[in-house]
Amino acid sequence: MDDQLLARRARGGDDVAFETLVRRHTDTVWRFARMMAPDDHAAEEIVQDTFLKAYRGLGSYRGESAITTWLYAICRRTALDRGRRRSTVVVPLSAARATPARDAAADDRLVLDAAIAGLPDDEREAFVLSAVLGYSQEEAAALVGIPASTMRSRMSRARTRLVAVLSTDDEEDAR
Repeated sequence: MDDQLLARRARGGDDVAFETLVRRHTDTVWRFARMMAPDDHAAEEIVQDTFLKAYRGLGSYRGESAITTWLYAICRRTALDRGRRRSTVVVPLSAARATPARDAAADDRLVLDAAIAGLPDDEREAFVLSAVLGYSQEEAAALVGIPASTMRSRMSRARTRLVAVLSTDDEEDAR
């Protein structure tokens, strides 16, 4: 059953249809929330709030966009609202490197996650939507409600910052 039909059924009171949407999209919404949140606990709260708001707002879903786009928009607003209420603690790369990892790949992922977390909110959001979740820059811009040119410049700045941070980290490792 496709998402549009599930959404229509859920709007009509079919809780099983909504549960199916939740199961189908929890992982992708969680990945987005995790990149926008300072830790797993905060991401989990954002995901729960996202689906609660989605359930309450089913009447506002017009079906003009994919359900994932609608859920990402809700998740994005929820994460931004949460960020305004709490200050985000960014883990310095040196602390991330000091954390024991099971293998080099896990270590690299931890360093990359810390670097992404250190980006300014608008650049992190652009990077996550495009590079992590696979939206085109035009789709990401539409999701966020900004011009595509703004999304492209945010992506460019994010990449530049990440290259600078990660290459500095590599230089420290070589010493």
